[in-house]
Amino acid sequence: MSTSVSGGMSHPALSAEGIGRFFVSPEGAVVQALADVSLTVAEGECVCVIGPSGCGKSTLLRILGGLDAPSAGAVRSGTAPPGVPPFAFVFQDCGVVPWLTVRANAAFGLRMSGVGTRASEAAADHWLTRVGLSEFAEGYPHRLSGGMRQRLALARAFASGSPLLLMDEPFGALDPQNRLLMQEHLLELWEREHKTVVLVTHSIDEALILGDRILVMSDRPGRITDTFTVPFPRPRASALQDTPEFVNLRVRVRQSLRALRPDGAVTGGGQ
Repeated sequence: MSTSVSGGMSHPALSAEGIGRFFVSPEGAVVQALADVSLTVAEGECVCVIGPSGCGKSTLLRILGGLDAPSAGAVRSGTAPPGVPPFAFVFQDCGVVPWLTVRANAAFGLRMSGVGTRASEAAADHWLTRVGLSEFAEGYPHRLSGGMRQRLALARAFASGSPLLLMDEPFGALDPQNRLLMQEHLLELWEREHKTVVLVTHSIDEALILGDRILVMSDRPGRITDTFTVPFPRPRASALQDTPEFVNLRVRVRQSLRALRPDGAVTGGGQ
């Protein structure tokens, strides 16, 4: 049975219907990663996808962004202006190019879309200033800390002008303090720009802080088994995590994750 999720708005920025994905193991066995996943993401909405490790969250994100093809089903997205990539990705490993300067990394998406050097570097400089990295523009990524490299990845994604950001555990490799700072930084950027975001995370708290909706996925083969609307008004801050309403919703999401496993364990669904 397909699980359909709608943002409740008339102009979806991204939709998927009946997505399935099969892989063949080195031994020749067929492994089903995703089964009949359907979803709709509204323009300007931030949707967080959470679920057990290995449930196909990252596979789904890659299919949504056209980096992988589904074995079944279809993905539809809105159109981007000429010279603008339809999607911008932010991955856990940052994806920066070590032999390019910080400025060239920030401009990379635009350059790959055919935008000229002057315009792409102007956009890069604007976003490097926005994320607090302008003084490092002429340097190289190896001189940046992990948190700074993730800020560079955000600058590149926003500089691209893409209306859709697809984020795969973007802060998962950071220590707790830097992770919290990056969440607040993303909140500030998103609330000013209102990009459409699909974010994969293992953190319930991160999903509740950042998301408008949370989609819970089952163990493999991954299916959307539950949906939570996040009712907290924006702008948000990390202090929200101390409120009773936040704690109550965290418990509900955790219970949904726990119900996915017969032993009651929550795999990859902690705070």
